Amino acid sequence: MRLTNPLWYLAAFLLAIGSAMAATAVAASALDPVRDATVTPVTERVDAQGATLAIYTDLVQDDREISCRGRYGQDDRGRVVIPDKGIDVTAQGDGTRWHLIGLLERGRDGLRIVCTPVDKRVDNAAYGYATVTGYSSTVNNGRGIAYIGVAVAAVLAAWVFWCRRAARRARRSSAAGTAA
Repeated sequence: MRLTNPLWYLAAFLLAIGSAMAATAVAASALDPVRDATVTPVTERVDAQGATLAIYTDLVQDDREISCRGRYGQDDRGRVVIPDKGIDVTAQGDGTRWHLIGLLERGRDGLRIVCTPVDKRVDNAAYGYATVTGYSSTVNNGRGIAYIGVAVAAVLAAWVFWCRRAARRARRSSAAGTAA
């Protein structure tokens, strides 16, 4: 099939945009288990091997930067930095509204969570954690949808370009053959 109509470029663009929108929706659904998680105080050690570790606070401190780490091993010498999550996701638990502040996609067993303000001032907030399964796989599914959709759209655009170029060359050669 020869795709020579330039509107096929629009179809390729819409395919790329549509797949990116679908991928965003799938990736956003990865936060559903984070919202529904049961939050446990950080006074207990975490066993999060094979799961995602979500860190919460009960007090939003927009004007302060909170740094969370996981310590493990003998005398807590090993450290894992828990990356900040820049979106506001809340979870309800025991009458407390918990706000997500960090997310470690690959948890490990025996972690002791430590969260402190970077400015080292007094901190009144309580911190908690939850282990979540399925977060990483759902995010990866969203990425896969985006990559495949954009790749198919790029192939479609390249095919349209090639068909239009071949049709243009055929017209030129037939015009040159009739002129001679």
